[in-house]
Amino acid sequence: MRLKQFNTFILGLFFIGLLSSCSIVDPDYVKEINTFRKKRINFLKSREGYLNLVGLHWIFNGNYSVGSSSDNDLLFPSSFPSSFAVMNITEDSIQFSFDVPILLDSTKQVSQFSYSKDQLNHTFSWKSYEWFVIKRGALYALRIKDHEISALSESFEIPAFPAVPSWRIKGHFTAYPKQQRRTISNIYGDPVQQPTAGIVTFDHGGNTFELESNIEAGKLAIIFKDATTGKQTYSAGRQLYLTEPDNNGNVILDFNKAFNFPCAFNDFTTCPVPPKRNHLPFRILAGEKSYKK
Repeated sequence: MRLKQFNTFILGLFFIGLLSSCSIVDPDYVKEINTFRKKRINFLKSREGYLNLVGLHWIFNGNYSVGSSSDNDLLFPSSFPSSFAVMNITEDSIQFSFDVPILLDSTKQVSQFSYSKDQLNHTFSWKSYEWFVIKRGALYALRIKDHEISALSESFEIPAFPAVPSWRIKGHFTAYPKQQRRTISNIYGDPVQQPTAGIVTFDHGGNTFELESNIEAGKLAIIFKDATTGKQTYSAGRQLYLTEPDNNGNVILDFNKAFNFPCAFNDFTTCPVPPKRNHLPFRILAGEKSYKK
């Protein structure tokens, strides 16, 4: 009897040890994921981030009145004068005529400025506000930021799944013979083009899956949906940067670093929608979860 109890005790210790070993995650890896997530928050709250966006206006050829009064064509935040500027857009150029001096590219004070649609790198600023023109597909929009918006000083956290190393998956990148551009849609249903360089394949649950890559800021990335999309994770999908392919085309898909599109945090954004071929049929319980604005 005592021998049986002893064997049961030993067996119990074995399973406890087994469960403990399964739950242990390399602290250096957890630190890596936590650092990644902190950098995400720091970026979103930075000048280049998306929490400071306060306006988005789609613009077409023609004249627009700009200001805080409701009778303007483009309504700016209430801190602006009721009549602030006139904007003229032609097939090739954009022109601003301001009622008060503003800063061009944060350096030069101007009251009027005209530039080509091929040179959209110009910014305009007045007090804490900054605005500029962006191009999405064949369309143009005026985007406005407030660098002193209260959201930048408030606590901000992105819900996320716990870091699980098994979601750090080895994959293989097969490059296209030459870089291509694919046409997908954004959240407004407008067609946009994205550069892509090839296909990424990986194994999960005994099956092989493939995703078409995209290139963002010089990095190889994928945009995707999975069975958590619209439930535990953001309804428009998520994005993931891949490691640089090695000489054999091997890459790492670390889904613990999957992150939401800017549209998850701010309505004045223009995010892509993952193409159907990048919809995965299983749940990826890793990375960022849905964010409640």
